[in-house]
Amino acid sequence: MKKIRVLRILNRFNLGGPTYNASLLTRYMPDEYETMLIGGPNLEDEHDSLHIPHNLGLKPTIIPELTRSVNVARDLQALKKIKRIIKKFKPHIVHTHASKAGALGRRAAHAMGVPVIVHTYHGHVFDAYFNGLISRFYKQVERNLASKTDAIIALSERQKHDLIVKHKICNEKQVSILPLGFELEKFQLDMDEKRRAFRQKYELKDDEVAIGIIGRMVPIKNHLMFIDAVKNLQGMNPGKFKVFIVGDGLTKPLVQERLTEYGMPFSINGHKPEIVHFTSWLKDIDRVVAGLDIVALSSLNEGTPVSLIEAQASNCPIVSTRVGGIEDIVIENDTALLSPSEDDLSLAQNMAKLISDKSLREKMSKNGSNFVHERFSYTTMVQNMHELYQNLLKEKKLI
Repeated sequence: MKKIRVLRILNRFNLGGPTYNASLLTRYMPDEYETMLIGGPNLEDEHDSLHIPHNLGLKPTIIPELTRSVNVARDLQALKKIKRIIKKFKPHIVHTHASKAGALGRRAAHAMGVPVIVHTYHGHVFDAYFNGLISRFYKQVERNLASKTDAIIALSERQKHDLIVKHKICNEKQVSILPLGFELEKFQLDMDEKRRAFRQKYELKDDEVAIGIIGRMVPIKNHLMFIDAVKNLQGMNPGKFKVFIVGDGLTKPLVQERLTEYGMPFSINGHKPEIVHFTSWLKDIDRVVAGLDIVALSSLNEGTPVSLIEAQASNCPIVSTRVGGIEDIVIENDTALLSPSEDDLSLAQNMAKLISDKSLREKMSKNGSNFVHERFSYTTMVQNMHELYQNLLKEKKLI
């Protein structure tokens, strides 16, 4: 076999772990692989993150019909296009990432007789997304797809447990744990200069603690609960602080309405923030987290949130809800303080603890970088994926 051809299919190129994962694997797999990267368009309220593959020298193929929502006509068109790509490219491996790409990509690959089919779960939609009836339907769909899949990748031990034991999607032999990998070196470069630049831009004083929440503003991220926590935080009077909401999305108007209801002033895209400042999307996240003192997360469910890995890479302490795979990517009480889901009072108390105790912030900041560099390096991810592919190809007697 001259080249191992891999067709890598992604839901869409939005800002998050799947885009980084698929792009880095496409770019850095060994030379014996020839990889084609395809995916759907972003939602209208999402930040276009094609700069991630483009910065790696990649030119992904966009399938306009590959959209997140269920639409029978569009889905059938996307399925046909994926089949045509498979027929022309003739991949030895089809590797799908996340739910919609996994549904259509695996069906197409199975129908076209692709030798090896791999799927990565970047989180799942079985908890906190839908009601019981819809969740049961999606579980049955995923079980059927798992029967067509040679290898399923979980990002953590907890996710593996969910897939095998809690939701009974697949069997244990199918599942490998391969954590995500990222280019994290930049988060340790020129940190003092980046911090000065961020804090000068937003006119932050030396004694003001900057709290940031980074990501899509959608219901699952639960920004409304975060605002409730900030309201509680004000009443605790822990010291001076400012809040930065980095991102955009559907729930932004609701968040601003709640701030108005609470009488909490906010600013949008200006230089000097009020108590709460909306920055919209910012690409150079290494410059953002360098200027922050705390990174927060209030999600109802999570797979592997990139913002928390990047925060630790930049020595920034974390305050988060204890949901999904969070406990697998932080060290509780060492790099992060965790709260129960939807417990705004506990989240506020943890933020207050870090705001009022500078020595605690400094202590927690020392632990994050080494931890994530050891666990979430893209070179480790690439090597692990290479070994998995080789084993699957050997089983099929293709090498």
